[in-house]
Amino acid sequence: MDALIGWIGGKRLLRKVIAPYVPKDIKGYIEPFGGAAWMLLYKDKWGDLEVYNDLDNRLVNLFLQVKYHPDELIKELDWLVASRKLFGDILKQEGLTEIQRAARFMYLITRSFGSKGDSFGTSQKRGTSSMYNRLERIKELHKRLDMVIIENLSYEKVIDKYDTKSNFFYCDPPYMLGYTYENSKQFSHEELCAKLKKLKGRFILSYDDNPEVLKLYKGFDIKHVTRTKGINRKEGKSEFNEVIIANFDLIDINQNSEAPKTKAKGTREIRGIS
Repeated sequence: MDALIGWIGGKRLLRKVIAPYVPKDIKGYIEPFGGAAWMLLYKDKWGDLEVYNDLDNRLVNLFLQVKYHPDELIKELDWLVASRKLFGDILKQEGLTEIQRAARFMYLITRSFGSKGDSFGTSQKRGTSSMYNRLERIKELHKRLDMVIIENLSYEKVIDKYDTKSNFFYCDPPYMLGYTYENSKQFSHEELCAKLKKLKGRFILSYDDNPEVLKLYKGFDIKHVTRTKGINRKEGKSEFNEVIIANFDLIDINQNSEAPKTKAKGTREIRGIS
């Protein structure tokens, strides 16, 4: 299933690479940095327990309204036409209900350039994006979220709450060198690393590929990934290097074998994700 909205750092492309490495024997699947939930939505069910969490209350509110009030959310979105003036008016609105907040947040993200929610986005070739398919997707997502627990906590509290040997955590924190958004400005990568080193369960962590990340997670199993850039594409550079890090051996459950090793001990490489 596709995500309902675009999101900075979304894992639309990388989830195809990560999914085969998620262990089959997990009881619970937890995302401390849920974002648009691309990984969560890749399968109909990951485990008996599924937890979506994000610190951004706008995201969490949207998922809550999809789960509990999908019809009301669709009605609220139905009259929000593609308009630069309406976009600007919505940016200024206050005193809204939770359903209205969710609808307007989704509208701003969908209608904005790069899914950043701050400027009305259009294309000379395609105009603006269609909302109709997304309204249909709300109905699908409503069913998918039926048994999913939705949290609005810090990643530390979510880990403390759900950490057991049988649970699995997919962590997609703010990247060290990536786009900086409000909740990531004071983020401590060192504190996250210290937290994950004490984890009872298993985790997979996605990050930008840079020396500081590799230094922090020295000794963990690391896979290097090269993919086509999306929102943060810079002129003249079409590829982006990322790493997948785990506290267990990264073995592809579909192939039942490890990917070929590269130069550095404990690291593996795949290319051409698009």
